[in-house]
Amino acid sequence: MTARLGALSLLTALFFVPALALKAPAQDFKSFSLGSFQSPKGIGASFEIQKEPNFFDSYDIITDMFGILKGDYSRPGFKATYCRGIILRQFIHDEYTADLYAGPGVTAGYVRDIHEPFSLVAGMTGAAGCRMYFDSRRLVVHIELGVDLAAEFNRNNRFKRIDLDIYKSGLLHFFYPQVRLLYRL
Repeated sequence: MTARLGALSLLTALFFVPALALKAPAQDFKSFSLGSFQSPKGIGASFEIQKEPNFFDSYDIITDMFGILKGDYSRPGFKATYCRGIILRQFIHDEYTADLYAGPGVTAGYVRDIHEPFSLVAGMTGAAGCRMYFDSRRLVVHIELGVDLAAEFNRNNRFKRIDLDIYKSGLLHFFYPQVRLLYRL
């Protein structure tokens, strides 16, 4: 039941959230990009909206792969993330532009953690990285590091209560690179 609900939520977000963003007047956006998210942390869909020259908003719907790649678990979790990128420095070249950025955001999902069963997580996230976009090809590439400072809510069946903990994977796996490949529409 939970897997079906997670798949339905993921499909809904993948198809309807970008469609709603596209319905807004085109002159409101400096750019809109749609693509994929890849990392040892998870894989998923990503889209980015830039309305102002020094800021952009990125949204990710991620299938959380904690323990899957090592073979410890067979079912992934899922998580949604929003991050506000603040461009700190921009390098403009003939064929591409590179931005160094950092920014805060929020995250929420249903994921596994270190030595824990599936749990609900919610909290803050942060990312820092480099974004390169190629003017002639409409390709946007992000390479970044991200950290999640989130609370974890899991059911303790032994004592029949809900336990609150820190989402340890979000803190300990900050050094895993995150790559986004986006296409500017």
